[in-house]
Amino acid sequence: MLAIVLAILLNIFSWHLPFFWDTILTSTITQHFYDYGFHDFITPAQFDAGHPPLFYIYVTAFYHLFGKNLMAAHLSMLPFTILGIVSFISLLQHFSFSKTQQIMGVVLFFTIPAVITQNTLVSYDAVLLSLYLAALVSYFNKNKILFVFLILGIVGISLRGLFCVASLSVTIFFLENKQFKTWFKWNILFVPAIAIVFAWYINHFTHTGWLFATKAEGWSEQRGLADAMGLLKNGFSIARCFFDLGILILTSLSLFYVIQKRKLDKYTLLWLIPAIIFLVAFLPFTNPINHRYFLIVYLMMLFPVLQFLSERKRIYSILTILILLLGHFQIYPVPISNGWDCTLAHVSYFKCREKTNFLLEYHTRFINKSIGTVFPMNTSLYQTDMMNDSVRILNINGKLIDSLQYIVFSNVANDFSDEQIRELKSWRELYSFKSGFARMILYENPKK
Repeated sequence: MLAIVLAILLNIFSWHLPFFWDTILTSTITQHFYDYGFHDFITPAQFDAGHPPLFYIYVTAFYHLFGKNLMAAHLSMLPFTILGIVSFISLLQHFSFSKTQQIMGVVLFFTIPAVITQNTLVSYDAVLLSLYLAALVSYFNKNKILFVFLILGIVGISLRGLFCVASLSVTIFFLENKQFKTWFKWNILFVPAIAIVFAWYINHFTHTGWLFATKAEGWSEQRGLADAMGLLKNGFSIARCFFDLGILILTSLSLFYVIQKRKLDKYTLLWLIPAIIFLVAFLPFTNPINHRYFLIVYLMMLFPVLQFLSERKRIYSILTILILLLGHFQIYPVPISNGWDCTLAHVSYFKCREKTNFLLEYHTRFINKSIGTVFPMNTSLYQTDMMNDSVRILNINGKLIDSLQYIVFSNVANDFSDEQIRELKSWRELYSFKSGFARMILYENPKK
């Protein structure tokens, strides 16, 4: 009951929060579906990242039920937040964790910065996490019909759902003690979902001419194969995902647990298998690797962590919680990128943005092609706040800025190049706003 109350309170907290970072795409697509209908479930090319539409359809349905507003969008996440925590508790009970360990598990669930933050956003990565946990529960309970529907949900909301299914398949293989026949029977249950989503991909290809790699601006560079330097950067990005935002403590304790046991038991396999599969899946591509891609791994690490902590003094548990909480404040200085969508520190960005938007509205001369910025500041209030204001600032990602008169800069944006950041140091700082760890600056070109 406490876990469900915490899930509800977390959801209520999020009702007023605008769409942020990659969830802005969810806002754009769902509002398009609401305004123009679903048609063939294919979005306009500039919005189309190739993801199956199930999550977008689901969120749009909430607009029809509760009105097209932020509260309705965030309310759509509540069933999945509850599903995630209830499924996690069910797994703890299946593995015979004590009541004290279960309570500690719930605390850690809501303490992991990436997990709690993604559940405050309208995030299909948080939904993937909940469905993955529920699928494991249905597997242990041998509820095969529910398992089929959960797999359909996993592959129906994101391209990364295919990697999640692969992870589930391999995990079941080891949980079944490598018994091929039993493992194969469970794999047959993947077929209906794979067939349905494959049919959608064929339909998508028929309408667009591509499956996974679009040539549309903003997406084409994220679906290519990485070169040697790209592989090195991806490797560093993946390593960061297991270090940043307090996750270092989960990684360390999980590894200590392996060293202590001197074998790969079921608790280690639960996180190690998806970690390896996701690493292999993400490493070869140019798509930026984000912390939220590893939500499943973070949660699965809690099983060995809880076992490890249960054999230690209480101070170790307290320190673990504190380190995870402090992860919300692990913000690197510019020009180092940050996983803002995996820390609640990003909430302060909205206060800075409100001040900047007021400034831009007051100085109406700024709303033209002479002012530039990068994502997420280049998006409209229609996309982020579901308002009628569709004005957007020019996106200067990868472009020269010396011809522009004004630049809106923020440390929340990762798309400013090192060259642009160096050039902005010679520009005049007209206004600066700071809230928490977020900062926004309006620069004026001294040559204009």
